[in-house]
Amino acid sequence: MPFENLPPALLPRDALPLGLGCSRLGSVNGANGGEARALVKLALDQGVRFFDTSNIYGQGDSERILGEILGQRDDVVVCSKAGKHLSMKMRVLAPLKSILRTVARRSDQARRGVAAARAKPMPTCWDPAFLSASLDSSLRRLKRERIEMFMLHSPPAEVVARGDSVGALEQARQVGKIALVGVSVDDVATAEAALKDPRVKALQVPLHPGDTAFDAVVRDAARQGVAIIAREILGGAHAIASQADPARYAREQIIASIRRPGVSLPLVGATRTASLTASTEAARAVEAGA
Repeated sequence: MPFENLPPALLPRDALPLGLGCSRLGSVNGANGGEARALVKLALDQGVRFFDTSNIYGQGDSERILGEILGQRDDVVVCSKAGKHLSMKMRVLAPLKSILRTVARRSDQARRGVAAARAKPMPTCWDPAFLSASLDSSLRRLKRERIEMFMLHSPPAEVVARGDSVGALEQARQVGKIALVGVSVDDVATAEAALKDPRVKALQVPLHPGDTAFDAVVRDAARQGVAIIAREILGGAHAIASQADPARYAREQIIASIRRPGVSLPLVGATRTASLTASTEAARAVEAGA
């Protein structure tokens, strides 16, 4: 059921039951400039009201683009994250993004190199003071006084179990900087640790097609009233490309994810207006009872 376990005041009831994953907004191989702004505006026009981002996406440009388009709108939910940060090398290269983007668009080898660099693990810091500073920086980039959902970004289970990192977000919630404290997880152990902390009200989990690893997590979260935001619901580019009919496959997976019991909201990542439109049409089919 769409919006299951989401507080009623968090998301408009007439919002499309689908969120936009914004990890590639402002990135070298993703949507940039005018095309990125057009994508966010199209999402709004088609009823999307949930936007998932992070302080590291596009070296901060994902949040900046959302801040420019969404600003202080009170009919949208922004979910951002902290804990990961850019390496010194990435910070040095950030001013050269426009040059790298031009090269990558002209060269498959350069594009693959950028993708490989993006896939490497990033440095992390779970110190409460660092997380608080990251949150304040996200608020400035997003041009918002409050972030509706803010998460630890892929922490290990022991960090969540220790409690001080979650505590930093809870303190920010108490002073009005965050509406909902969450954890974005990569593994079941971290999800289970998060569900043991009553301050955690939302989990973002990878729900690949056919993968049952998180089934118990989804059920337990539903029993506890913890929102489940589902990502990677199409299984990645390779999974889509391997299908005889990729468009039909994507549509079926989006519909199945929206209908999945215990899932509050699935996310789709899109860098082109055509793929975003196809995704929102699938979501509308659920609303229409198709």
